[in-house]
Amino acid sequence: MKLKSATWASWVWKWTKWNRTRRAAVRCRRRRLQLPIPLSLTRGPVEPGGESRRWSAMAGSDPLLAHPGLAIVIMGVSGCGKSTVAALLAEALSCSFIEADDYHSETNKAKMSKGIPLSDADRTPWLESLRDAIRDRLDHGEDVVVSCSALQLKYREVLRAADRSYKPGGYAMCRVKFVCLRASAEVISERMQRRSSEGKHFMPASLLQSQLDLLQIDEAEGITEVDATTVRPTDIVRDTISQFREELASTVPSGF
Repeated sequence: MKLKSATWASWVWKWTKWNRTRRAAVRCRRRRLQLPIPLSLTRGPVEPGGESRRWSAMAGSDPLLAHPGLAIVIMGVSGCGKSTVAALLAEALSCSFIEADDYHSETNKAKMSKGIPLSDADRTPWLESLRDAIRDRLDHGEDVVVSCSALQLKYREVLRAADRSYKPGGYAMCRVKFVCLRASAEVISERMQRRSSEGKHFMPASLLQSQLDLLQIDEAEGITEVDATTVRPTDIVRDTISQFREELASTVPSGF
């Protein structure tokens, strides 16, 4: 009986310590985001029903605990410089970097290398695998930077679904954000031809026009568009961090 009591006391002590640490972390983040702190996350008296909210938060249903991370997708047509900017941004934030090209099937790559545009049937499993990879980071409270063409609204909606709480049209509240890089067709064509001749990418310059034709942004989405031919990649990184500073889970380094 004494052994059981000792075990029980040890369990209670460990749970109390864990719960206090969790609540302190949530309180800290809520203060940084200027959000109200629920009574269930304070040490004061718990209002009626408060205990159930405590267990709800422990179970992961508290949206602040479930989705504290942010996904920033650097988008645009092939050759606009999105991989370069995304890699620099991920390095600056010390977070994960997802290169969408790595998620294409060999069939998709072979098709594009022959100059054949992908169909929506080709893109769907690719986008869904990207969505799942992004969701995994968000579910673990991590920021993630993604390089992906995401040319049309319907493609971006698949990626936005990585945020489990996202509802179609709720762009401002979604934890998946987009920054679109723009460049002239001449500049992009020259880049693509150089990459293709050097064997650095499977996308031929002949597919550029099909991508430009697909690129479509709804003003209601609030997507930031940047001229990547006049703004340096490091400046794009700085401006992006400044734009999303309050929503990032990562500690923003000095200098940004």
